[in-house]
Amino acid sequence: MVGQLEWGGSLHQTFRLLPTASPNLPAFLGSDGCTPDEVLQRLPYDAARSRGGTSTTPDRKRYRDGRHVYQTVGLLYEDGERLRVTELGKATARWVGNLTPVNSVVLGRHAAYGLSACQLRNPTVAGRKYNGAVEVFPFAYIWRAMIALDSRISSAELNRVVFRVTNESDLNDAIAKIRDWRESGESEDSLGPETITEKAKNDRIIAWMALASFGWLLIADKRETAQAWYRIRGRAVELLREASQIKRVHRDFTSVPEYINHISNAACLPKDVR
Repeated sequence: MVGQLEWGGSLHQTFRLLPTASPNLPAFLGSDGCTPDEVLQRLPYDAARSRGGTSTTPDRKRYRDGRHVYQTVGLLYEDGERLRVTELGKATARWVGNLTPVNSVVLGRHAAYGLSACQLRNPTVAGRKYNGAVEVFPFAYIWRAMIALDSRISSAELNRVVFRVTNESDLNDAIAKIRDWRESGESEDSLGPETITEKAKNDRIIAWMALASFGWLLIADKRETAQAWYRIRGRAVELLREASQIKRVHRDFTSVPEYINHISNAACLPKDVR
């Protein structure tokens, strides 16, 4: 079978809802029915992301990178020449600016249900890169590993072990390997080689965890806690335990809209949260 087995680090932007939302998020989530060019014109100007770094001409990569991030967690997708915002995306838009560590579990619960349906191999450009043998629910697998390992995980454990998981059996072996390594006191190298090796590998790992935490609602950014670990927030431990145990059947979707709407529908949003 052709295609990669290890989890890739193709995300170039992160996703944040707490303590404040990513600057480009409102523009994306408020652009249902818009063309990519119309969305691009709405995005906050960033000289570092403009053509040549000094031009005021918008760089379409700003649109593509943002769409990639928010599409990955079921907030939006392209349908022909228009951007479509899902019910989960619209619910998230209504919560932006009103989230606190206390009330974040309301949206976080439904976001976790949706994230539990995300597949590593899927019809998107990024998802099509994976080998046909890969049957991974990446965010649910990260949560299950963390819950089994004292609600925490390090970048090395992710990059050297978890990102090599290709199915549920591999996940159980990965958890056991990390547990044994923690008890051994050996160096990180004994966990095995890194999967993401480029210079910006930490940025790529952070991008994965920003999505797994749904914008840091569910898991604390280790930069926030000044620790070496990503930790599940106290209020979210049981929520993620529940969501990670949902039995999902890995599916072959026929289109990106079908797949992204599947994630949004899995969020089970009641009318008062929508």
